[in-house]
Amino acid sequence: MTLTANEPLNFRPGNIRVLKNCLLFLSKMAENLKILVAGDVEGQYDVLFNRVRTINKKSGPFDMLLCVGDFFSSDPAADTQLESYKIAEKQVPIPTFILGPSKQEHCRYLQDLKGCEVCTNLTYLGDHGVFTGSSGLKMVYVSGKEKLLTTPTENGFTMEAIKSIEVQVGNSSAGVDILLTSQWPKGVENLAAPLDCGNSEKFGSSLISRLTQKIKPRYHFAGMEGVHYERLPYRNHEVLQEKTLHVTRFIALGKVGNVKKLKWIYAFNIAPMAKMSALKLNEQPANTTPCPYLNTLEEEEAETRKEALGNQYFYDVSADVMSGNTRGNKRRQNNQGRPPRPPPKPMGPCWFCLSSPEVEKHLVISVGEHCYVAMPKGPLVPEHVLILPIGHYQSIIELPEEVLEEVEKFKVAIQKALKAKGKSVVFFERSFKSPHLQIQCIAVPSEKEDLVKEVFVEMAAMQSINLDELPPHAELRQVVPAGKPYFFLELPKKERFVCYIQGRFPLQFGREVLANNDLLNCVDRVDWKNCPSSKDQEVKETARFRQLFQPFDFTL
Repeated sequence: MTLTANEPLNFRPGNIRVLKNCLLFLSKMAENLKILVAGDVEGQYDVLFNRVRTINKKSGPFDMLLCVGDFFSSDPAADTQLESYKIAEKQVPIPTFILGPSKQEHCRYLQDLKGCEVCTNLTYLGDHGVFTGSSGLKMVYVSGKEKLLTTPTENGFTMEAIKSIEVQVGNSSAGVDILLTSQWPKGVENLAAPLDCGNSEKFGSSLISRLTQKIKPRYHFAGMEGVHYERLPYRNHEVLQEKTLHVTRFIALGKVGNVKKLKWIYAFNIAPMAKMSALKLNEQPANTTPCPYLNTLEEEEAETRKEALGNQYFYDVSADVMSGNTRGNKRRQNNQGRPPRPPPKPMGPCWFCLSSPEVEKHLVISVGEHCYVAMPKGPLVPEHVLILPIGHYQSIIELPEEVLEEVEKFKVAIQKALKAKGKSVVFFERSFKSPHLQIQCIAVPSEKEDLVKEVFVEMAAMQSINLDELPPHAELRQVVPAGKPYFFLELPKKERFVCYIQGRFPLQFGREVLANNDLLNCVDRVDWKNCPSSKDQEVKETARFRQLFQPFDFTL
C-alpha cells in the first residue's frame, strides 16, 4: 500500500488508528528528517524506549523510530512491560513503527496482521508495503522470513509479495529512500568485509536480494542475526555503461540490550530523494563497491532454469504412455511422403525433447507426427495443457511449415474440446530463457472472454510491458526477427499480441495475469513450483483430460 498525503486511502474501519498515525507522521515530515533505527527488540521494551528517550533529549528531536527484526517476546516479563504501555502507564517517547513477527506465536500481539496500532505511538506497519510521505520520503517494508515450501505455515513473504512491491515502486517516479526488512539479503557481504556471523548464503533471502537490486533503496536496514554490520556503500549502476545512480548503504543491527554491547541503535539524517539535486543524490563515496547481488541473482536464475529443465515437463513417446493407444505412434512411423526436415540438435540435455531418456511417461496426453500435448507440472487449472514440438525448436518462428501446421491443428482440437465444457482458451508463449518451445493452453470461462484482454492490457501497463497487437493476417515470423526474445499471446477472439523483450521480463507474466482474481482467481498458483502434486494425482488429471480430449483428437 502506498500512502500519500494527497490521495484517498482505503483503510478498513479497524485500522483507523493506523491511518491517523500515518497521516500524523506524514504531516510532520519536513525536507530533512532525523530518524532512529533499532534492531530486534525481542521484548526489551523498557531498554529500548529508555534509550530512545535519552537520545531524543540529548540529540533530538527525532521524527520517528523504526524497528527491524523481531519486536515481540513470549516471556511473561515482556508481556508485563508491554501491557504497561498499552494502558498508558508508560509512554512510547516518539512515533515508532515496527515490522511483523517471524514467529507464529507472536501474532497474538497484533489485532490485524495487515497493519494496526499496538498502543499510542506504536504502530505495526503490516506484512509488506510502501509508505510515501507528502515530502517525498518513500519507505518500503517486508516483515518476517522468506516462506519455503517446507515451512508454509511460518510468517513471512513470498515472491508474490516481492512482485507486488516492485510493481508499486515501478509505477512511481520517485525512488526508494529506506528499505526495512527482518531478514538479510543473500550475498550482501560479497565484495566487502566478511561477516562475523557466518555466511549470508545460509540465512539470507534471495528474494530480498532481488527486491533490493530492483528498487535500489538508499538505505537498507535488517535484523534477526544479532550482529552489527555496516557494509561499504555499493553502486546501483555499471560504471561507464549505465547512467550514474545513487549508492545503497546496508546496515544490520544487533539485538536491543545485547550483552556483547554490539551496536543496536542507529541515528541518521535524511532528505527525501525527491527533494535532492541529481548531483548531490548521486555522489559516489571513495570506498564504494560494485553491487554485491549481481552474481547472486545470476546464480539464482541459473538454478531456477535448471529446476525448470530438470523437473517441470517430462514426456515419453513409448506406446504405453497412451494407456494402450498406439495409433498416434504408428501413424508417425508410417508417415507417407517426403520425410520432414530434421530439427536442430540441442547443445546439451533438453528435457523437453521426446528423445530424452529421463521422462515421466504419465503426463503425455496425445502424440502427433511433429508435436505432442502434455499436462504441465503445477497447472493453473485442471484444463491447462502444453503443446510442444517433438524436435528441438526454441520458438514458434523457428518451426518448419509442417510442424507449425500441426501446432495449429492441436490448438483447434483443444478449443473444440473445451468449448464443449463452456470454456475458451488462452494461448501464450514466452521465447525468453526457455530452451524448448512451450505453448501454454489455459482454459477460462467463456463468459470472461472480453475481460481477458482488459486484464492483460492493464497488468502489462502496470509492469511497463508493451503489448503490440498483430494485424489479422500477419505471421509472427514477419514481425519478430530470428533469435529475438519475445512474449506471444493469442486470445479467445483471435486477437494476437506480441511483446519484444528487452532486458528483464517477468517469467510468470502469463500465469500471473490469468491467475488474477477477476479471471481464474488462483493467485496462489502463479508459480508452478508452489503447486506440488503427487504422481498419483498427476496420473488422474492426465487421464481425465485425455478422456475429455479424445473425441477431438485428430491423431487417433
